[in-house]
Amino acid sequence: MEKEEIMKKYVCTPSRVAVIGASPKADRPVFRVMNYLAGAGFVLFPVNPGYEGEEILGRGCVARLSSLEEKVDVAALFLSAKMQDAIAEDLKKLTYKPVVWFQPGAENDSLAGVLENEGYTVVRSDCMMAAHMNECP
Repeated sequence: MEKEEIMKKYVCTPSRVAVIGASPKADRPVFRVMNYLAGAGFVLFPVNPGYEGEEILGRGCVARLSSLEEKVDVAALFLSAKMQDAIAEDLKKLTYKPVVWFQPGAENDSLAGVLENEGYTVVRSDCMMAAHMNECP
């Protein structure tokens, strides 16, 4: 899937986004991005084992992507590369393949390459909030 199609289907049209590395702390970039996306109509699914069972922006947080009971369109990574070891394994547990979005600061060319080779659509080094603000009418 090309970037233009991803933008049209999942960014300019609000989609269902798993936010991996979600935080309830208002001073964190992930919180600001989540708050913006929620206000733009996106349905967010916070994922972070450190906040499992807590609510972040009104949504219950789960420990792992594979723990979500609903399908998501995008898995947005807000974790540094050294914290991403379990992501590929967790993605393999899903019965579908969401777009994997590497937010700035979460760049991981090695994992991105592995995922692309396994048929995932990958967006590298782009912020969903900035993409929505700058590219959507």
